[in-house]
Amino acid sequence: MRILLAGCGDLGIRLGLKLVGNGHEVIGLRRRSEELPASFEALSVDLIHPGTATVGSVDAVVITLTPDDYSAAGYERTHVRGAKGLIRILDVRPKRVILVSSTRVLGPASPGEAANEDTLPQPDSGPARALWETEELIRSTFASASIVRAAGIYGRENSQLVDGVCAGRPVNYRRWTNRIHHADLVRALEDLLVEPDPPRLLHAVDSCPAPLGDVVEFLASALHVSPPPDLSEEPEAGRRLDNTRFRDFIGPLVFPSFREGYSSQLRPTSTPLGDQQGSRPTMRYD
Repeated sequence: MRILLAGCGDLGIRLGLKLVGNGHEVIGLRRRSEELPASFEALSVDLIHPGTATVGSVDAVVITLTPDDYSAAGYERTHVRGAKGLIRILDVRPKRVILVSSTRVLGPASPGEAANEDTLPQPDSGPARALWETEELIRSTFASASIVRAAGIYGRENSQLVDGVCAGRPVNYRRWTNRIHHADLVRALEDLLVEPDPPRLLHAVDSCPAPLGDVVEFLASALHVSPPPDLSEEPEAGRRLDNTRFRDFIGPLVFPSFREGYSSQLRPTSTPLGDQQGSRPTMRYD
């Protein structure tokens, strides 16, 4: 297959390398294409201002847009205008289109409320509304498009949560969190590209929604630092996302919970520094 990766950042590069390894032809589209692997066909285009750029015939498009900033304007600019720019430069409508969105589009929830793909989104913020508008644009333009709403992608070399635990930044221990390891997300995107009749909507989440307190205490133990303080005045918040359809589609997850995912990511390479708040052992990130 000839596959266009639009907005080819960290996730797109990880997916593209797997696709190249499986014999596919990959076109990486981003503003600064010099940062792409040599095995990609590089295409430098600013989707917000595409000008006269065009993309020839491709079999599939995977859209992985990342906002420059996380304000409402940033999401509208990158996601809505970026998707419109992408549609404009495609000479031929591809047979397969996949949009990576976010579970943020679902909006508010009662504390601990369960949700799945049947839950009606109620976007209540600028970023959530921009994500929803982008999903609707892609659905209306490409009738067979698949939307993948990812929650809390982790496993990358830089982790704000890990850094926060090491620095002792307070968190709300009662806030429900959902996440997906990038390896399982990439595998799902690969499967969607080749599945004859792919699902139209999937929530890419692991099998273990968890209170943030459970996660930071696990990380603190693995990092040999004190758990960060609890913002005890903050109430329970957040929702639990069910991943039944996701698992039914891709099978058993490589990292079914944050425990397996972070255990794989954090491997000490030197003697722990002890229980010093703000200190971080030397780690290897896989």
